[in-house]
Amino acid sequence: MLKDRIQELFAELFANYDTEIQDIISRVLLLEQEHISMKLPRVRTQIDEIISQVASKAIEDTAGSKVQE
Repeated sequence: MLKDRIQELFAELFANYDTEIQDIISRVLLLEQEHISMKLPRVRTQIDEIISQVASKAIEDTAGSKVQE
């Protein structure tokens, strides 16, 4: 299926990026595919939420690993 192939291509393209960035790209791609529109970008808020969620988790993980050291 085309969606699966696109996901594979993006995974290969961004393989050297941090896992957080890969997660953002994957989730945004799925969101955009669900709401694709040539007239009006309707997913800006949801994309901001995805980025915020991943960033918050990364901050928590970093803080947690520093506490353990």
